[in-house]
Amino acid sequence: MDTPNWPEAFSKFGLQDPLEPARAAPRMREALLAATPHMDVRPPDLAEVRDLMVPGAEGERRARLYRPNGADEPGPCTFYMHGGGYVVGDLESHDRLCRRLAAKSGHRVLAIDYRLAPEHVWPAGVEDCLAAFDWLCGPGAETVGAQPDRIAVAGDSAGGGLAAILAQSRRDRICFQLLIYPLLQLVERRKPRPKLLEGHILSSFTLDQIVRAYLSDADQASELTVSPLLNNDLAGLPPAHIVAAELDPLLDEGRAYRDRLAAAGIPVTYKIGKGLPHAYFNLTAILPGAKGLVDETALILGDGLRG
Repeated sequence: MDTPNWPEAFSKFGLQDPLEPARAAPRMREALLAATPHMDVRPPDLAEVRDLMVPGAEGERRARLYRPNGADEPGPCTFYMHGGGYVVGDLESHDRLCRRLAAKSGHRVLAIDYRLAPEHVWPAGVEDCLAAFDWLCGPGAETVGAQPDRIAVAGDSAGGGLAAILAQSRRDRICFQLLIYPLLQLVERRKPRPKLLEGHILSSFTLDQIVRAYLSDADQASELTVSPLLNNDLAGLPPAHIVAAELDPLLDEGRAYRDRLAAAGIPVTYKIGKGLPHAYFNLTAILPGAKGLVDETALILGDGLRG
């Protein structure tokens, strides 16, 4: 297989790996924010983008509501959790992606700024997402204009893992789950992988660093709210769409979760980004074809929200 020349595209924009584990967490976050405007194309305009505060597990958390033109009042809503290995990422790093998902799906997106490691180790981020989601399904529905019985969960990378955790924990309240190259387990990190899967954005070494930052004890990796791939109780989960990257160390676990969902009788569809690395949803200005796949995924999300 020929490896695409996307690392050269990074160099053209003067970007360093924003997830370089040798950097301290604040430096990684600064690097990601500096690179973001160069990585993603300008998204479509929306009717409303509004910052608000929502309940977290220990105090309020920042969130951002994206309402596209023509959205129903009230209407379906996607609860979105950003990626970044539980260490980096925020509302700004994923703003353009959330705008595009809202515009192309035709429905609202509510993104949550959950607590990050190493300052806040597991389960802080999970608990923030659960608290904010419960608010969205209850009193928050009126605040954001959401239809409580038509709420989806979505996320990329670590956020995809969080979306899977919420789908398992709140399965009776969720109509659809969108998992974008999800990080679904932190147990098996040393499995040999072909060199081309050791990407510029994510590598086995980086995954080791994520474990050290996110977990206070490595044995916690087997907890189901860390590694939802290990959950054997998949009955009654909402329909899912899983998006994968061909050149990604997380490729196998996304495919394995697809197969496990299908075996449990859960409607699941799957799309792989051929020749693309991890995080390509945020790299539409760099990687040819990435924007089209994001738009296609948003249309699938819209269908899932409508039921």
